[in-house]
Formats: sequence, C-alpha cells, structure tokens
Amino acid sequence: MLAPDLKSILSLIRFRNLVIGSATVLTGSYVTIQVPWNNDLILNVILQMISVSCFMAAGNILNDIMDIEIDRISHPLRSLPSKKVSIKQAWYLVIIFSIISILSASYGVYILNKIGLEWIPLAIIWIVSFTLMISYEIGPKTKKYGYLGNLIIGGMLGLVIIYGGASVGKYNYSVTLCIALMATFIGISREIIKDVHDLEGDLKWGRRTFPILIGVHNSRKLAYIFALLGVISIMLPFIMNWGNLEYWMIMFQGPTMYVLLCLNGPMSTGNDKKAIKSLLISMVLGLIGFFLLNILLPYIN
Repeated sequence: MLAPDLKSILSLIRFRNLVIGSATVLTGSYVTIQVPWNNDLILNVILQMISVSCFMAAGNILNDIMDIEIDRISHPLRSLPSKKVSIKQAWYLVIIFSIISILSASYGVYILNKIGLEWIPLAIIWIVSFTLMISYEIGPKTKKYGYLGNLIIGGMLGLVIIYGGASVGKYNYSVTLCIALMATFIGISREIIKDVHDLEGDLKWGRRTFPILIGVHNSRKLAYIFALLGVISIMLPFIMNWGNLEYWMIMFQGPTMYVLLCLNGPMSTGNDKKAIKSLLISMVLGLIGFFLLNILLPYIN
C-alpha cells in the first residue's frame, strides 16, 4: 500500500490541536517556574512539548481506529473512514508517536533528577495520562460511557497544564491549578457538544452519552454550565491575589471570558459546530492571556 500523503497524516493526528497542546505545556511551565531559567530547564520544556504532542497524536489516531465505524457515519471524510490512511499504517503511527513520547518524558525525568528538582510528579502525570487513554480507548473502554469519557478528556486537558509546571519542577502552583481547572471545564463542555454533534453515530453503536441520557437541549445547557465554571476558574487567581496577580489584571482574560459568555447564543440555537470552535478559541485565548501577563508581570509590579 502506498504511503499516506502528509495532509492526511496531519488531519489524522489533529495537527492544530498538537500545536495547542505544545503551547499549553509552554504556558504551564512559564507561569509556574520558581527558579531561574537555565539550559537544562529550557531543554526539558522543549522535550515535554514534544512528549505531549506525540502523546496527543497517538491518542488521536487510536481514537480514530477505535471509532472508525462511528466515523463512517458522523465523519466520513476523515483520513481512516475515507481510506486515505490504512488501519495498519495508523497502528504503526501510534507506536512511533508513543515511543517518542515515552523517550522524551523519560529524558525529562533524568534532567530534573540531575539538577535536583522534583521529577516524580512529571513521571506520575505521564503514567496517569497514559492509563486514562488506554482505559478510555481499549479497556474497559470508558468512552462507551460518554459522560465518564467527557470527564476523562477534560481532566487530561487540565493535566497538560500541570505537566507543564512539572517540567520545571513544580506542579502545585495555585495559578497553574486554576488554569488547569479552566482547561478541564472548557474541555468537558466541548466534549459534551461534540457528543451532541455525533448523536446519530453514538446511538447506532450504543454509547451512553449525555445527549442520549438527558437529551440534546439539556446537554447544551449542561455544557454552558461547564463553560461558566471555566469563567469562574479564570477569575479565581485575580480575585484571591494569587501569584502577585491583582484584580485589574483580569483584563488579560477579557477576550476569553467574552467568548465563553457569548456561547449561550450558538448553544441555545443548536449551532454546535460554532460552539465547538468557540470553546477551542476561548481556551487558546486563555492560555495566551496568562502567558502575556506573566511576561509583563515583572514590569507591572
């Protein structure tokens, strides 16, 4: 069989999401770091950006392999249902990306241990994330219980932020945890709306998602509640003055909060594609806001 073209592979691994995942690690590390930057820490952040990107790529491909029959209905133009990439080729890619992720994370553990910073959190987060991915896709297939799968995927998005902090030796910084909560709630909201969009395929294959259990309209309401929880998570560090943040600095999160609060429109009218896109945009804007704020913070205070 011919090798798949680059466009099909980039579509299969969701390249745009991998870029966001890498940026998430960078933001988590930059917001969290409590010691001066040095070459070892810079190298480790780069390695963990690679590790997370490859982890996500493997997970996205594995998801498409497991969901190929559902995608024939809901997403027939994707790389696997359209046969632009074969199942065998997809499995090879899962193995390759997984190995790169493991090696990058392992060398990161070595670097942190060498320079005397905490390395155990980095290893634990990677192992927990890997376990969640396997349990989600292969066994016991928690994705069948869509409501549980939504929580797992959202939680893993939050873990990426904390993983970024762990890459510079600190995982429990208050501001970082709030950003992780934001990503988790926005991720859960987005997964619920994606289940609304994929309702037909999920019904056929017996998945128990929120839209199937409580209905489409109630699911959209629930998704909006999680989006509002994301807004609250963003506000917390500024209200509580954590990390030398002051209340007026919340303006850096103005665009994010605006996008999230405006979701009521597309969600109430059933414009699920717009809602899914807006939720992703809001998370990216949130990361950019915290990143820029931390660059400017030494000059503001």
